[in-house]
Amino acid sequence: MLQRGRKSAGNLALPRVDGTPPPLKPPTCLRNAERKLFNELIAACDPKHFVESDLPLLASYVQATVMAQNAVRDRDIAVWEKAVRVQATLATRLRLAPQARLDPKTLARRVPQSPRVAPWEL
Repeated sequence: MLQRGRKSAGNLALPRVDGTPPPLKPPTCLRNAERKLFNELIAACDPKHFVESDLPLLASYVQATVMAQNAVRDRDIAVWEKAVRVQATLATRLRLAPQARLDPKTLARRVPQSPRVAPWEL
């Protein structure tokens, strides 16, 4: 119910609620490096990008990313190849890959157009 009359200074000082959901918390099954990457990923995206049902896919994506990084360090090409394949699939499903975020029809409109030079001015 709305308050009648003048609003107090204390009432005006309250922060406005903009409707954005709270950021997702990393699951407890993630290790420290995976948890750090999870938090970086959540912070880098729009707060409305992920919902609670994306949590298992996000956890798997983070685990595949860390596994690929560890495989490069250990020079294990077979593990790296499988981890990158899983990572690419999950990135597309989570709309983290550029081709999943951008519509091909509107992509050309985003590219800055260079000024055209007439052939006789060359």
